[in-house]
Amino acid sequence: MRKQLFARIAASAVAFTVVCLPLATNSSAASCDDIKFIFARGSGQTLEDEDYLIYKASIKAELLRQKSNVKYDFYELGSSYQDGAKYPAISLNFFRVIGSKISAGAAFSFSKSVNQGIMELKNYTETISASCPNIKFIVAGYSQGAMVITNGLDNLNSDKFIYAATFGDPKLYLPEGKGLIPSACLGKGLSSYRIFAPNCKTYTGSLEAKKPYVSEGWKGKVGLWCKDKDLVCGAGLKFGTPKNYNNLIEQIIQSALASHTRYTDDGIYTLAAKTIVEKIRTFYPESFLSNTNSISSNRDTVILIDDTKSMYSLLNSYKAEARRLAKETIDAGGRVALYSYGDLEEHRAKRLVDFGASFKQFSSALEEISPKGGGDEEESFYSAIKDILINQDWHVGATKSIIVLTDAPALIPDRDGTTPEQIFIKTLEIDPVNVFLITKDEATANTYQNFIFSTNGQTFITVDTTSTDYLLNRPSVEFPLTEYSGKPNEIFDFTATTTGEIIKYEWDLDFDGIFESVTSTPNISKAYLSDCSGFIQLRVTDNNNFISTASAQVTVSSETPKEPTLENLKVTKKGTSIYINYKLGENTIGAVVAINDTILGFTSEENIEIEDITEKTALTLTPITEDGTLGVPIMGTTESTNYPIALVPKTGKK
Repeated sequence: MRKQLFARIAASAVAFTVVCLPLATNSSAASCDDIKFIFARGSGQTLEDEDYLIYKASIKAELLRQKSNVKYDFYELGSSYQDGAKYPAISLNFFRVIGSKISAGAAFSFSKSVNQGIMELKNYTETISASCPNIKFIVAGYSQGAMVITNGLDNLNSDKFIYAATFGDPKLYLPEGKGLIPSACLGKGLSSYRIFAPNCKTYTGSLEAKKPYVSEGWKGKVGLWCKDKDLVCGAGLKFGTPKNYNNLIEQIIQSALASHTRYTDDGIYTLAAKTIVEKIRTFYPESFLSNTNSISSNRDTVILIDDTKSMYSLLNSYKAEARRLAKETIDAGGRVALYSYGDLEEHRAKRLVDFGASFKQFSSALEEISPKGGGDEEESFYSAIKDILINQDWHVGATKSIIVLTDAPALIPDRDGTTPEQIFIKTLEIDPVNVFLITKDEATANTYQNFIFSTNGQTFITVDTTSTDYLLNRPSVEFPLTEYSGKPNEIFDFTATTTGEIIKYEWDLDFDGIFESVTSTPNISKAYLSDCSGFIQLRVTDNNNFISTASAQVTVSSETPKEPTLENLKVTKKGTSIYINYKLGENTIGAVVAINDTILGFTSEENIEIEDITEKTALTLTPITEDGTLGVPIMGTTESTNYPIALVPKTGKK
């Protein structure tokens, strides 16, 4: 599925390049490029692997969408030797369970791999700059490649660089995430380089953090992306309830693996491309043919069509509306999926095309829809919406919509017991999803009014361009975090980012779906007096009276979380082995074990031997809670002689 998705994205971007801006990617041009994009791949990835290719395609697509004629080219570290340095991106399995004994041999090779990448990056940029003195660079890296960028920036001349982006960085550092109740969880003190890190407890990556993460010369030029539940960059995990896992360490590894290896699937590189291209626009304003960013490309739209017999006379006009909406959304860089539905006993919501489909694929599937069964009975609208919300792979940060085209009321509760209230909560959990209705008359529309209103959607009676214009041009709004948490009487600061010309900000801060507060800016503060939880919402209205919403969960609890600890810790070096002994503290299920900036793995053992220590070694142990939150790293350094090793909580600059 991921390969198919990339193929569609890449093919689209390449085709667009050939037709519209052939000079923008012509690396054989006689003159120097304006920008060189450099990418560092992750552990064990080959050249031209999926992360690099989708990152590259996303940058190209966004430059084309914003009508840029900036001249650029791409280079992937490891493609060639640069003054003897070539990045190998050596394979290393971060995601493994450590038994009572493990070898450290691969860790030393890993460190050398990162250093080779740093040297290649330095040598390459200096060589290119010598022949093209006006060229600028944008660097990005994923996983091990992010370490290359993070550790390598201070060796580079920041004046030559427009931006540096890291994805899933094991060296991440967000000081606002420190502590049992971090200031970030109250919405306070978020780092300026925190572009996408929705887990408020993200503090340090799974390796020793780089402190400070951004040095003086790089301020305003660095951004990080760390997905929720990506333990490699310190974003913890969230287990479902009840906890029914036989081995929590194994579950942590599987969850971390699923999150860390899916930056290509969840729209992260699309988000990054928008940020990066905006930086380019600021630097080269004359190289953009339009003065504004126009329609946002980050739209996820599901079109849901009632296919029962009563739709016979309306279906052609509804198909025309669906076709128009899909074409304009896809042309603007958004994604469209197509479903049909009817009565639950006949079929559940049927996915006809998924996100990432081309307009041709969408049109072909649309033509296959024909009226059948059902009659004029109330339809299984709520179960259909539930299926879509659960089964779609929504992009993070996308403006999300479901557009329903029907002539019949909905059954309440649905035939499987689904209620509007359940669906409303589910829409909020997904960032949120706004539901829109196109139907035949006011009487039918009125039967949906309460639900559509609760999701901050709209109802359209006539089939024309009005709905398309609204859905494509409504503003976007998002919170920086998916969840806020704190104690009663603490002050929460809620701040959102928006696009468009916003004229009104309305807030629901007490979780009841009623927007009780209005501000002129996208920020507000509130203290909750007692324990509570729910979803806050922000509704923004632009100068066209188009609306969008953002949601985030808030948990207020008087209970104090317990820090994970490793108690009675004793570490001894004998010969070429390190022996580690400790007791797992309360709320602690194990530790991440690392040496020399290399994760050896995860363990729940309390007695460990690390073999093959052949040189001076930095040892780091990081305790883990039951929900996957990382505690304070504990670090010490070994020498070649036999002696006890003192490990202490790590502070200060690397």
